[in-house]
Amino acid sequence: MDTILAAVDELAPRLVELLQELIRIPTVNPPGDGYEDFCAALKATFDGLGYATEIVRVPVERLAELAPFGGGRPRPSLLATLDGQAPGPTVHLNGHYDVVPVGNDWTRDPFGGVLEDGWIYGRGAADMKSGLAAQVIAVEALRRAGWAGRIVHSAVPDEETVGVDNAGTGYLVDQGRLRADAVIITEPFGPDGVGIGHKGAIWGEITLHGKQAHGSSPRLGVNAVEHMARYLARIDADLRPRLETRVTELGVTPPEPRSTLSFDTIAGGAATNIVPDRCTVTFNRRLLPGEDLETARAELLAPLEGQRYEYRELYATEPTLVGEDEPVVQAACRAVRALGLEPRLLISAGSDDQRFVVHRAGISNSIIYGPGTTALSHVSDERISVDDLVLGTKGLALILAELLSR
Repeated sequence: MDTILAAVDELAPRLVELLQELIRIPTVNPPGDGYEDFCAALKATFDGLGYATEIVRVPVERLAELAPFGGGRPRPSLLATLDGQAPGPTVHLNGHYDVVPVGNDWTRDPFGGVLEDGWIYGRGAADMKSGLAAQVIAVEALRRAGWAGRIVHSAVPDEETVGVDNAGTGYLVDQGRLRADAVIITEPFGPDGVGIGHKGAIWGEITLHGKQAHGSSPRLGVNAVEHMARYLARIDADLRPRLETRVTELGVTPPEPRSTLSFDTIAGGAATNIVPDRCTVTFNRRLLPGEDLETARAELLAPLEGQRYEYRELYATEPTLVGEDEPVVQAACRAVRALGLEPRLLISAGSDDQRFVVHRAGISNSIIYGPGTTALSHVSDERISVDDLVLGTKGLALILAELLSR
């Protein structure tokens, strides 16, 4: 253990430098610019370290289906494989390289990778190019101690635009390219955070139908906007109080332990002198482990019985939760304690690519573990502290050392 920890300290300057290099390649999604440049640069890094590398691209004819916000731009994933000194298990390290749009109010260059007062700034510094950099350096530290088995890295696109299917981890799983004894996704849960799942989700829209009439004779029409207002009031009176009582004892990041429902946009009507015959809302429903999509849909639509409406889902995923007794969970907890920290078992309030690993690849021996914090993701002046980056890399290296010990 001491050898590995000392190796990470020795490699810390390269760790910082690598993260800066990755931040400086803009990979904003949507639409997905810079993907090829990023994969080429990271591939060169792995090639220089002796990995066998491969770039897997989504076929052109499937881009519209798997990357609907990508405007036909390529969707490459990078695979890098390294074998140890003896046969053993396979551990797959997975991270996404796409980042959310920059937004406003930055005080530093979003793609400068600036190092200032012990912090590295830039879009992706926390979420989650830090995780990818940690993967590379953690394995280099492990090499100093020796190991048995196989390590596979995947750097994938399009985690940020979710989707029932996607062009990154989802595509690799569907193509049979993600097979392993254990999977670690290096999303930013912090050096003490061990991610064992995430909430489920339904994103969708509901359109109520009414009947147009002249605005001066509203009784001749059916006002869809007013019907929608009554529907939302019923949700507030009936469903929302029930959701408030559904609370998990697991840690949640960002901290929201309840089932939630949010109506985020509304549109209806054509003019102030026409009774509106359509009104549409979009919603975001988050499900705790133990809830299921079918029941959530039924609860949402129950107040609409007897009305004319359309229901359309944009995205849905069941909750994900792996057992605390999974070997990789236990290894992560021991690694965190070896760092002098107390492990926090967490689920994500949002969804992530662990859903593909657990539900589609059938690999329950999987966790989220990576440097950075969700609170500093997707914000202006996104950043990660060098201390956090190094400590998280040490934790990852210790997990690998246990899973791949000779």
